[in-house]
Amino acid sequence: MKKFLTITTLAVFSLLTATEPADLAAEALKKVTPGTITMKDPNGWLYSRNELEHLSKGALGNGDVIKKSTAKRNQDPIPALVKFKDDLNALGIQLILVPVPPKAAIHPFTGLQKAEAMRYLKPFYEELRAKGIDVLDLSDAFLKSGNENVYCRTDAHWSSAGIEIAAEEIAKRIEVKGNKSFSGQSSSVKISGDLAKSLNATSPETEEIVLQTVSGAIAKDSPVLLIGDSHTLVFSTGGDMLADNAGLAEALAVKLHTSIDRIGVKGSAATAVRINLFRQGMKDRAWLKNKKVVIYCFSCREFTEATGGWSIVPVTK
Repeated sequence: MKKFLTITTLAVFSLLTATEPADLAAEALKKVTPGTITMKDPNGWLYSRNELEHLSKGALGNGDVIKKSTAKRNQDPIPALVKFKDDLNALGIQLILVPVPPKAAIHPFTGLQKAEAMRYLKPFYEELRAKGIDVLDLSDAFLKSGNENVYCRTDAHWSSAGIEIAAEEIAKRIEVKGNKSFSGQSSSVKISGDLAKSLNATSPETEEIVLQTVSGAIAKDSPVLLIGDSHTLVFSTGGDMLADNAGLAEALAVKLHTSIDRIGVKGSAATAVRINLFRQGMKDRAWLKNKKVVIYCFSCREFTEATGGWSIVPVTK
């Protein structure tokens, strides 16, 4: 009996002292280089302060997301997303919600294990699904891929390998297929991501990635509309998005054999991108009528770090 009590006591102590991903993220936040957006881990990877802030908030389910939000109003994403889904469905348009997993879930910083950064998101996704929202959780596919570079080491965004996996998983959900053939050209390029530039603007770290460049993939008359934050723009629109014609829209065009329409924004896509969709639809009703699928893709940190909140925005009047 004494031995049993000792084992039980040790097991309980172990559970009580187990480190939560939120606690590890809070510790990692203390290591963000002052005056930057970047935490450089001993493993050589760079992590975004905003992502660490999100992860440090902990549980999101059962209404906790409202308490953890940085927004002063419209803290709950669920009503806005349900309204968006219902409005699209009423027009015969399918919605696929694609929150981009945290980099730390696939390439964890020191002390964190793979997949642990999804602990608070997966139950929240189940709540969204219970409301009828089709949530595509990419984390399992990323983890199964075995690819060591699903995200950029020096940037807050996914890599071309991550984009390829995302496009494959999204395409599985879409029945709309075309008959166009898009050919990609592979090239190896050196980039310095936003996290590296934040640390050292004059001489940032570089990394080499392989891109698949596809021409002619974007078209306004496509029945497939990709909307979201800079994850829909990176490697596609040039400039600070690092490359041209090699982003998610291009990868989807290859998979679906059809061109892709896109509304992307830099910064928060919690509300702004849906406002842009509304404006475009009001300006050109035939454009909206032609859509069959909307893919809403954004960083998962938006659930808590969207400072402007999640406003309810109609798809059309």
